Amino acid sequence: MSEPANNLMKCRKEAGISRSRAASELQVSAKTLYRYEHGTQCPNVYMAIRLAEYYHQTVQELFPPTGSI
Repeated sequence: MSEPANNLMKCRKEAGISRSRAASELQVSAKTLYRYEHGTQCPNVYMAIRLAEYYHQTVQELFPPTGSI
């Protein structure tokens, strides 16, 4: 199995929050949050900041650099 694209799912599961609850509180669909968690869709910078605040992390902690641009 490959490395996750980000730490969103890990943070959500550690907090004991369901995807539907997190999506509702973040005002996005559960499908969109699923896509963020699996790396098939990237949140814009404003949503990345909201996600970081929601999970009490920095943007860089949630979306660690991959090493190449």
